[in-house]
Amino acid sequence: MSKPRFAKKSLGQNFLTSTEVREQILNAAGELQGKNILEIGPGLGFLTTKLLKSGATLTAVEVDERAVEILAKDFGQKKNFTLLHQSILHTDLDEIFEHKKYSVIANIPYHLTAPIVKKLFAETKNRPEKCILMVQKEVAEKVCRTRPGGGKVTKPRTILQIAVEVFATAENLFAVPRTCFEPAPKVDSAVIRLTTRKAPLVKPELERDFFTVVQAGFAERRKMLKNSLERFFGLPAEKLLGNIDGNRRAETLEIEEWIEIAKKFQKISSDQKAR
Repeated sequence: MSKPRFAKKSLGQNFLTSTEVREQILNAAGELQGKNILEIGPGLGFLTTKLLKSGATLTAVEVDERAVEILAKDFGQKKNFTLLHQSILHTDLDEIFEHKKYSVIANIPYHLTAPIVKKLFAETKNRPEKCILMVQKEVAEKVCRTRPGGGKVTKPRTILQIAVEVFATAENLFAVPRTCFEPAPKVDSAVIRLTTRKAPLVKPELERDFFTVVQAGFAERRKMLKNSLERFFGLPAEKLLGNIDGNRRAETLEIEEWIEIAKKFQKISSDQKAR
């Protein structure tokens, strides 16, 4: 099934070929019988085969026309299979799943990790219950605060990590060597599990301003927070920071601290509009 020459570099295609890793992914997903599953970029159907055999109701979204032809031929007759030929970034998940519960299981293109995560959590009202995603190992270590089997990760925070933490808890499940793919990528991979929170850490009415101040803080990530905020908003930093030390860098702040800054920014904006 694996065809190295089939892979398109422009689409970030690296096809999983390890049956052992595939079983690990399915074990991480748990019981799938009768559950709604979204597979992003199924490619040649290596994981798709097992998802369908598990009894899941599978919706697969594939942008590559060549892969769509293969998937339609191999699985089109399955009653529990729906194939959509389009980009996941242009897919209306709220329309597809309406009020249904669903989960995501996918080996996603690494260059689209951030946009896909944003799509699933920030741009979709009916968010998936959980996502089991194959990502670049370095990204997994940035998104997840713990290592596989335990142990904390001490790497600085990133915008992606903050965005994930607002909406979900993140677990780094296991590493996947580059030799498990054809063609082999230049980096190792990891499988992560994102479990959606019952309620986001940031209230809906504050969400837009929250991500605005986070974006501002990381605009010049190597600069002190007060300098980044002042340059971005044109306001004295102390009006936004309160008791937060402006000499810190954005990567050191916790979610609660960003929330406090966002609340102050929202109030200032509201006061300015009222004048």
